[in-house]
Amino acid sequence: MVLYVGYMKLLSRFAVLFLAACCLPPAVGEVQAAPAKNPRIVNRVAATVNGRPVTASEVRFMLSPYVRELSMLYPRQGPRFNAELLKAKKQVLEELIERELVLSEFDTRGYMIPEVAVNEEVSRRVLTQFNGDRDELLKNLRMRGMSYADFRESVRKEMSVSAMRSSRYERGIPPTPDEIRAEYQATKADYRDMTKDSIRYDKIFIPAQDPSDPNATPEQQLMLAEDVVRRLQKGELDFAEAARDFSHDMYAEDGGKWPYIKRADLAVEFANIVFSLPQNKIVGPLLDRAGFTIVRVTGKRLAPAPSLNAPGIKQRVDESVRRKNNEKRYREWVERLRDKAVIRTYI
Repeated sequence: MVLYVGYMKLLSRFAVLFLAACCLPPAVGEVQAAPAKNPRIVNRVAATVNGRPVTASEVRFMLSPYVRELSMLYPRQGPRFNAELLKAKKQVLEELIERELVLSEFDTRGYMIPEVAVNEEVSRRVLTQFNGDRDELLKNLRMRGMSYADFRESVRKEMSVSAMRSSRYERGIPPTPDEIRAEYQATKADYRDMTKDSIRYDKIFIPAQDPSDPNATPEQQLMLAEDVVRRLQKGELDFAEAARDFSHDMYAEDGGKWPYIKRADLAVEFANIVFSLPQNKIVGPLLDRAGFTIVRVTGKRLAPAPSLNAPGIKQRVDESVRRKNNEKRYREWVERLRDKAVIRTYI
């Protein structure tokens, strides 16, 4: 039997903060060991569910965009950073374990997801997670030790879980028109084409290696950036003057005032941070490969939400209402599967 379902949501963002320490970028001041010649990637098993493996590469790939975002927010990777990772570890594993529980039922019933549906979902993720850049996806896969085939398989599994849930608990009484309208009003921003968003901000960029002072270390540059942020937040510095004094980018002489820039032209993790900021809040220093960024958002232009009558939107809203209405019954079913399962975790 073939089950086809619409696009499913990504795993909860609250479950995307854990990653094995060996896969995290180094904190400022740490020294990276030289890579071994011809390194061999070992895909460890993170957990088993009735003998079905949850691999470390699956965990790493699903979490990697958000770990990069955390690394930007916490350049020193201190106690707060570590606490976020540890808190999320259990939640991530629980979600992946739940996926395998449901997949076991899916396979037992002989269901499958059409390849065309998997292709469409992969294309959607390239658009939403990598700004439509397929090469960026492949690069990310290589960094995380995951093949493209493994990535497609992971997508297929997530879609299978969604299909199983839909077939079991989301076919009941259809939502009323009032329920659909209310759900659309509450969630319509989720259906926007975010690649069309644009943002304007003031920015100060302090490089890890100061071109005017070759003796300055990355640690000293970070301390400078932290001091600038502190003084800006206390009102001791004017942002435009600080940009002219400390920033090293193309708009430094303009007081760090950047024009509107499209979301698709920003690094994904940086875009996620700045678009979530309230206007005029000073945030930083944010870490990237080149140095430290201090940013203050001054304007946003968000793509409009599609009409409820736009192609596919009403169906997605309908599915969302059904999913919420049946959440309790679905959770009870998953707990019954869990009670009968043999589950072992290794990380």
